[in-house]
Amino acid sequence: MPGTYVILTTLIIIVCILTYIIPAGSYDFAEDGRSVIPGTYHRVDQNPSGIMGFFNSFFNGMSNGASTIFLIFMIGGAFKILEDTGTIRAAVAWLIKKTRGNYKIILPVIGLMMAALGSVGAGNNIALAFAPIMIMVCKKLRLDPVVAVAAMYIPSSTGTVSSPIEPFNTLIGQEIAGIPQMSGAIVRLIMWIIFVGTAIWYIVHYANKISKDPSRSIVGCYTDSDDLDSAEDAAIAGIAEKFTVRHVLCLIVLLAVFATYAYGTISYGWGISHLGACMMILAFAAGIIGGMSPSKMEKSFTEGAKNMTFSALLVGFANALSVVMSDANIIHTVIHAISIPLELMPAALSAVGMFLVNVLINLFISSSSGHAYVIMPLMAPLADVVGVTRQVAVSAYCFGEAIGNPIFPTGALIMGICGIAGVKYDKWLKFALPLTAVLAVIAIVFLIGAQLLGWS
Repeated sequence: MPGTYVILTTLIIIVCILTYIIPAGSYDFAEDGRSVIPGTYHRVDQNPSGIMGFFNSFFNGMSNGASTIFLIFMIGGAFKILEDTGTIRAAVAWLIKKTRGNYKIILPVIGLMMAALGSVGAGNNIALAFAPIMIMVCKKLRLDPVVAVAAMYIPSSTGTVSSPIEPFNTLIGQEIAGIPQMSGAIVRLIMWIIFVGTAIWYIVHYANKISKDPSRSIVGCYTDSDDLDSAEDAAIAGIAEKFTVRHVLCLIVLLAVFATYAYGTISYGWGISHLGACMMILAFAAGIIGGMSPSKMEKSFTEGAKNMTFSALLVGFANALSVVMSDANIIHTVIHAISIPLELMPAALSAVGMFLVNVLINLFISSSSGHAYVIMPLMAPLADVVGVTRQVAVSAYCFGEAIGNPIFPTGALIMGICGIAGVKYDKWLKFALPLTAVLAVIAIVFLIGAQLLGWS
């Protein structure tokens, strides 16, 4: 499979060529200047993209997505500082010690922690960083490597599905769709609880099954021969002893920052720039409370931002697609063509169609923010044309972007965690596919119900 940048560049070239073939057209807009009026599509003058149009699209794409790009760097830097304070590592080790290895407590608590991190856009990268610790935990509990992968990645990934505050899915999707950020938060929070609860139950159920009968493990349970060596065992015990007041305060700051942002968004209409400010507050507060020197904070922040470069620049490449289509006046023509079969369906089924399209796109574009800039400029006006509310359209994108992540081999993070744990892809697929199918059914039922109830 070619890299994501190669795929997007190829798509941009194809779209540039198509600007000479696809007729230019446009819908009329409502008085709000944002919503298109169904049935008003008409042809306009052709404005195809040339060689310079192709090369200019990258800069213009970066410029149009600058706020998101900078936000990604800030989130990466802030959470790297939090990670380097040792807070999360110490909290996990402390939990193991206090529960005396009771996986029925450990797995749900770790699952909720990873889901919470996923809901604020930081879970998946942290899952990769802390996978080795979870492997040691599963060795200690006599579980198997599949549980180690699942406990770190599944709740984190599922936590992004319907989070009302996830910056790279929900908030960017709402911003592009032109609806207030954090709108529909209560409904999304209920769905978040359902999705995360289902995922955690599935993991605990599997762990309970193999704990009672190790022969039912997909890859084989850890045994005495896989036991931790004395150094690893001492490491966990030592980390648990280092769970200090500083770490507790860092966790409190993390919760307080996102609670404040949620309140500010609902009460004062805060946007992405305010989320960036909150990330800087988290960075400074976590570093100072964690006892880091200014030089160490600088190093951690820049390293975290560097780790996000791939995702950040991907936003510009993805946005270049919509820049080319918009400049050539073909974006509404594409929407009109897609809308023809969808208009023949009830709006609720059109919402399901949007979800399935997003699942397919996510197979090739695994970055949530990049995916948003590719699809939402199409999905938002398409929703107006086929009678789907924009709130439902955003959820169709969020569900499609996240639900397939655990099973797609194009996802670098899940493949990386499987590699660390020594779980082959076919074995992992056997575990993750049933859960993905269940979550997809839940998503479809929700989209149909939300559209029928007119959720907006």
